[in-house]
Amino acid sequence: MALSPSTRVRDATPGVDDDAVVDLMTAYMTWAIERLAVEFGVDEPPSDPADIRDHLGDYRPPKGRLLLAECDGQPTGVGALRMLEDDVAEIKRMYVSPDWRDQHLGSALLDGLLDEARTRGSAVVRLDTCRFMTDAHGLYRSRGFKERPPYEGTEIPERIQQHWIFFEREL
Repeated sequence: MALSPSTRVRDATPGVDDDAVVDLMTAYMTWAIERLAVEFGVDEPPSDPADIRDHLGDYRPPKGRLLLAECDGQPTGVGALRMLEDDVAEIKRMYVSPDWRDQHLGSALLDGLLDEARTRGSAVVRLDTCRFMTDAHGLYRSRGFKERPPYEGTEIPERIQQHWIFFEREL
C-alpha cells in the first residue's frame, strides 16, 4: 500500500516541527483520556499532555526516532520509537488525525519505526494500546505483533493496566 504523491512520512525536525508534533500528540492524549473516562470510568490519565514538549528528546536520536506524517504539506500523523534496553525498542504515540485516516499513514509510520528498530539492532519491539483502539490492534497484528503481559519500562501505571493491551514482536 503506497502513500499518495501528496503524502509523506519523514523525521520530525527539532525546533522546526516541535509545535506540530506537540499538537498531534496532545490531540492523541486528549482523545485517549476522554475515551478512558467514558469507556472505563478512568479519570486519571496515564501521562500529562502538558509534559509532551518536555519529553520530545526521549524520542529523538540518540535515544529514539520521531516521525511526522504530512498530507498536502499539513502535519497529519506522528509516531515515536524509544529504546527500553539495548536490544528492546518501544513504539509510542502513534496517532493519525481523524480526517486523514484510511490514507495508510498509520502503516507507513509503523513500518518506518520498525525499520528504525531493525537498524538499531533491536531483537524485540513492544508497545501498549488502549483496549478501545481496535483499529490500531488490527494494524499491529497485521505486522506480527502478539499480545503479552505488561512489560518492564511501560509508562502505563499498574492501577490502570487492565484497560490496555500490551504487544510485542520479534524482529
